[in-house]
Formats: sequence, structure tokens, C-alpha cells
Amino acid sequence: MKVKICGIQTKEEALLIAKEKPDFIGMVFAPSKRKIDLDQAANITEALKGKNIKTVGVLVNPTIKDCEAVISAGVDYLQFHGDEDQSLIEKYKDRAIKAFPSNSKISYKDKFTYPGQYILIDSPREKFYGGSGVTFNWSELPLADIDEKRFGLAGGLNPNNIETVLENFRPALIDVSSGVETDGYKDIDKVRAFIQKIRGVKNDK
Repeated sequence: MKVKICGIQTKEEALLIAKEKPDFIGMVFAPSKRKIDLDQAANITEALKGKNIKTVGVLVNPTIKDCEAVISAGVDYLQFHGDEDQSLIEKYKDRAIKAFPSNSKISYKDKFTYPGQYILIDSPREKFYGGSGVTFNWSELPLADIDEKRFGLAGGLNPNNIETVLENFRPALIDVSSGVETDGYKDIDKVRAFIQKIRGVKNDK
């Protein structure tokens, strides 16, 4: 299982999170209170060089120009969180994560026909595209239609419920943002607890 800590906004925050050794650190380029610009992203990617942590840029309905600009800032992966056409994701399939809200009208079987390294199932869409930071009914996930090798899970995860999730699922990717924050800022104690609980679970169950 890979762990992604998303919504990182500064170099200092990234370096603090990096000490806990997540697999991915995510940055948001779409409308959000955590949105950053390309200069901030470049500072973060430069600071993380040599840390063995991949960076992810979260985008909503981007153009190719938008994608290339994020990549030019040193970002490793693109996370598509809108209604992107499969042809755009195909162009970046070796470095793509495609996210869907759990209330998407697209069937789970069809979601997993999209290209990309991971298919991320997130909380229901509300004000913004992207996660709302609330849980959804995980028991309704149709496991028969899910490719666990590409399955990513997000939405309302936190140090208090991640063990319950892992009793029932083995996502290839686990993504968290607000669940490891206190008063809107990343809380290193929560990040540490979250990652340690995941790392403590045997992947072969």
C-alpha cells in the first residue's frame, strides 16, 4: 500500500511531512483553500529531491498546457479530479491518477477502464471538484468490479478510522488531506499516526 499526503502548500510543510516517509506528497492546483501556484510547487519539488518521495499535482479539467506547466514545475504525477476525457489521461497514463467521487454516475467497472496508474475513489462531490473530506459508505464498494492493484481510496480517512478501512480493503493507494490536519493545517502527530497504522498492517492479509 502506498500512502499519499495531499494538500501540501509550502516547502517547510513538505519537508516536515517528508520525515514520516509517505510515498507521495500532493499539491492542489484546482479551486480549493489549499490551492498553490507553480512557483510554490517548484519550491516544494526542489526541496524534496533525494527524499525518495513522488509528488502529485491535483488538477480539475486541465488543458494539455496546464498539465505540461505542472510537470515543468518538477511534479512527478498528475491527478485528474474532474470530468477529463480518457484521451487526455491516456497521454499521461504512466504518471496519472484518475479520481472519481463515490457518487459518480459512472459505473465502477467503467471507472477502471480509465487509463492511469491508480483509480482513486473519493468522497461525494460537493462545492468543489475533489474530495469533501467526509466518509462514504465503504461497504457499498463493489469489490468484484474493482482492480485492487490500481484501487486508491480517499475521503474522510484519518488516524482513528484507517484501521477499520484496512480490515475490509487493501487499496493500492491511500490518500488523505484534511484527516491529518488540525485547524486547517497539517498536524505532524496525526500524519505520523496515520502512516504508522498503515505501515503496521501486513499487506498479505
